[in-house]
Amino acid sequence: MSELTNPPASGTDLRSRLLSTVSGVTLFIATCASGPVMASDGGRPTVWIELGGAFAQLENSEEAYLPSFVAGTSRLSFITEPPAAIEKPASTSWDGNAKLRFQPAGSSWMFSIAARYGRNKADRSLDQRTAERTPTNYYFVEHNAYQNLSAKTVDSHLILDFSVGKDVGLGMFGQGGKSVINAGIRYAQLETHTNVGIQYQPTNVNPLYYPFHRFYGSFDANRRFIGLGPSLSWDASASLFGNSSDGEISFDWGVNGALLIGRQQTQGHHRTTNVRLTYASALNKHTVYQSSASPNRSKEVVVPNLGGFASVSWRYPNAKVSFGYRADMFFGAIDGGIDAAKKEKRGFYGPFVSMSIGVGNSP
Repeated sequence: MSELTNPPASGTDLRSRLLSTVSGVTLFIATCASGPVMASDGGRPTVWIELGGAFAQLENSEEAYLPSFVAGTSRLSFITEPPAAIEKPASTSWDGNAKLRFQPAGSSWMFSIAARYGRNKADRSLDQRTAERTPTNYYFVEHNAYQNLSAKTVDSHLILDFSVGKDVGLGMFGQGGKSVINAGIRYAQLETHTNVGIQYQPTNVNPLYYPFHRFYGSFDANRRFIGLGPSLSWDASASLFGNSSDGEISFDWGVNGALLIGRQQTQGHHRTTNVRLTYASALNKHTVYQSSASPNRSKEVVVPNLGGFASVSWRYPNAKVSFGYRADMFFGAIDGGIDAAKKEKRGFYGPFVSMSIGVGNSP
């Protein structure tokens, strides 16, 4: 299997610039928060720091590697699991997120930076073969038919948000209710690395008298999308019971959308080999055929992104704990094809928990 060409450095440079921007803005906000705070809104914190995690279910339907010797052969009785089942990527991951929000004293404007990162790995192998057979010849052991499969997939996603929002609720959800409209920029980086190996011997004969075939297949691919674009979101909250001074339970919800403009890349290599053997010796091998291809594609794409969340929060003046459910979908973000392009949706959805701390209280 040949090695893949390293991906272009442009994506890495863009990520470095964005992370530098995050650090700079964070330092600026922290500096503002550390100064004297003047407000007339009853001691509201000017800075909120949020940390959380999520158990995310993944939507990832990339094309399975099925070489001709597997796809074109009827399944033998000892093959209980086809390659497509072994090649499935991981269905869940643990995500982490962080958010920093700054609201100047006496203002309804809010400035926030948020980051979410997740990574998951699926590493499966399966050895399927016929039952052991007693050799009919003392000197030559009969070869059992078999199919060995191995597949490894590593997925990762990084999402950064920079936004400016304004509370326009005007008490529409009751005392303490909020309705915030946010506009900003979203950056998303989605990556998948896949490695598959297949060894297959469909016959079960004595090699001294009968020729037989062994098939080998290998596949390796890197898939990536990096995009940046405008985003718009609406976050709302309504008090269920309690009060903001002594503690309250609230229902929070929100929707978000973005239009990401970026580059979609696929770099891969696959090889198929058919070897004919008469004896169990390298001197009696004959390569019937060997085929390989290195599909490499790169194109500019526009990816719509839609998401939303709903949660129940336990609030205090300077703290909040939330439990809820969140979903985020990126439509047509990944080229999941092998020899031909195939746009695939990438999605993350599942329960989450977060904790927020407010600092920089008004006097």
